[in-house]
Order: sequence, then C-alpha cells, then structure tokens
Amino acid sequence: MSNFTKILWGGVIALSLTACSSDSVFDEQNTDEELPMSTNSFNNQNSGQYAGSGPGGIGWWGINYISPWDIWFRGASVNGLDDLQPFYYFTNGNMEDVTPYDIRAFAYAGLAYFDNTDDGVFHDVAQLDPVTGLPIQIADMATNPTQFPNLYPAANPHEVGNLVRIPMPIDVPAYPTPNSSVRIGDRNNHLPVIGATNAAPKYPTPYPGFNFGGTITPQERDLLANYGKIFFYEVHVYDKVTGAPVLTTMMHPKIETLPTGSNVDPGWKPVDYLSGNHLTGHVPTLGNFDLYYFYDDTMPAPGKTKWDINDPFYSNLCNSREVVFDVPAAVAPYEVQIDPVFKVTLDFFATGQTGWVNSALYLNLHSK
Repeated sequence: MSNFTKILWGGVIALSLTACSSDSVFDEQNTDEELPMSTNSFNNQNSGQYAGSGPGGIGWWGINYISPWDIWFRGASVNGLDDLQPFYYFTNGNMEDVTPYDIRAFAYAGLAYFDNTDDGVFHDVAQLDPVTGLPIQIADMATNPTQFPNLYPAANPHEVGNLVRIPMPIDVPAYPTPNSSVRIGDRNNHLPVIGATNAAPKYPTPYPGFNFGGTITPQERDLLANYGKIFFYEVHVYDKVTGAPVLTTMMHPKIETLPTGSNVDPGWKPVDYLSGNHLTGHVPTLGNFDLYYFYDDTMPAPGKTKWDINDPFYSNLCNSREVVFDVPAAVAPYEVQIDPVFKVTLDFFATGQTGWVNSALYLNLHSK
C-alpha cells in the first residue's frame, strides 16, 4: 500500500510517492509530512525515479536506501538546479510534536567510494585521464602515509574502512529552542568540512560544516571533503529540563539490499573482491564488520550510473561505488525507542524534484 504526499520544499511543491509503513517526519516551514523510509538508489531491480522535467513530475520510490553518494553524480546539476551535493539534516520535534529531549551527535567520517583496487592509491573512476584513458589519481596514501595517518593508518593500511570520529558535536535542542532543525551542506564539496579547500557553506549557521578541530591533516580534510561521507552517528539523548543523560547509541541507516539483508541486490560486492579478499572495516566501540561497495560488473562500459530524469527506463542502472559497513541493526540501529512515546531514527529523505541525487542523511527525534 502507498499514498501520494505533497512535500513543500523552499516554495516548490513536488509530488512524491511515500510508503505507508514510513514513520519519518520532518519540519519544513512548519509542515509535518511523512517521508520514505525505504527507497531508491541502490536496488537495480527497483531503484525508483522521478520522471518528467521540473516539479510535479510523476515518480515513485524504489526499494530501500535513498543514499545520495554516487561517484558519478558528485555535484550534479538536474533540471537547472546546481550544487546538488549531499547534505545532512537534524531535527528534534516541531510545533505539533514537542519532545522532552535534547540531542548531541558525534559523526564518524570516512572515504565514501572504492576504486576496485586496495593499493592505497585512490582513483576517481568518474574522471578519466585524457592521455591514458584511465581513472585519474587523487591521493597516494600508501606512498605518503604521514599525510593520511587517520585514513591510512599503519595499524590498518587499507584504502577504505578507516573512520575518523569528528570531535566537535552537533547539538540539536528540542523545539521550539533555536536550532531544533539544522542542515549542514556545501555548494562545492561532497562532505561539508570546515576549512576545506573551496568550501562554500550552503547553510552557514549554526554549523557551516563538520568541524574536525585540527585532528586530521590538511590532505585528509580535503580528501574527505571531496570524496567522504558520514557513516555513523554516536547519538546522545538528554532530558531537556534536567540535562540528565537518557540514551547513548551508535546509529547507522538501514540497508536491506546488502547480502545479509532481506532484499539482496547483487550489485553489492565485497571490498577488494577482485583480488579474492574481503576486507573488514573497524568501527570504534563496535568492532570490525564486512565492507561492501556497489559495483555492478554486469553493466556495459563505462559502467556508470545511468540516470535521466526525463527517461525512467534508464533509472534502473546504478553503479555508485559507494562503500558501506554490513553492520547488524542490533549493533548499530537505525531506530531506537527512547520511551513509550518518543524515538530517534537515522534515515534518508529527498526532494521530489531531484530524488536521491540531493538526498540527506537524516537524524530525527520524534514521536511518530
């Protein structure tokens, strides 16, 4: 069962198809709308798409995981809309859903993409050298390990799967306190990082970007800004009156299409499977977990994501190269009940006009 929901976004009304089982909520200009909890991007059998140009096109949400991280669409322009980088969204109640809690979230960042070879040299498969025709080299971490002590540590010298805990938290007090709804995004950079080269904050206050506070090198900062993402949140919930801690948990979005999921997509490949290995990544406080990346080797050359907003027949081909941890929900949940009424969820939402290209990782404390 599904229902159509109109979503008001910056003065534009777009039509979206939303699953009835969804219980995500967002507060946008004092509106309260359901959003898809399990949607598109990484399920080639049912990826979902928006058809037609401009707002109001007919569309549908596919099955699971509306992640915005696709190496072929970094900084994409769709329907005349540019600077469509992924962004990060936090809400804590709204005028119809006032919560009794405050949130503090610490983010864990790492490289979002894998280039097929775990040699410590990161290549951008979406950019080819005009002379050799091969993916261009972005960072040689193996040759310059002192420049990448966190992303390529001596204890775990692998190209992906090493996470950095960002020490400066994101504080989201309960509505109607100011900043009960926070967006973090950048017009140029893939991951909004304070101090990164070419940083252009899209929502400058109160958090123009994630703040590493000098805990990473300039080379790591810029590599993450261009090719990184937030993998986990360490979420702390406090009583908003007394300040007493109520809950601490590590959270991760739901991905049903992984090999251990309920709706498996064969596009998820073990990281470094081309060499016969299956790498694990370390999550602080949680342990080691298998790493996967989306690499559909059945696609014709050049094997990039084929997504045309005006042609839904091309929407089923995804080859994002995004890296994920296959972490059980029991270990890092996407939803935690705080009390009989309120819960916190880590999810995605997207605008109807641009779909997953400009969707957001969404941490939300609410009662529904």
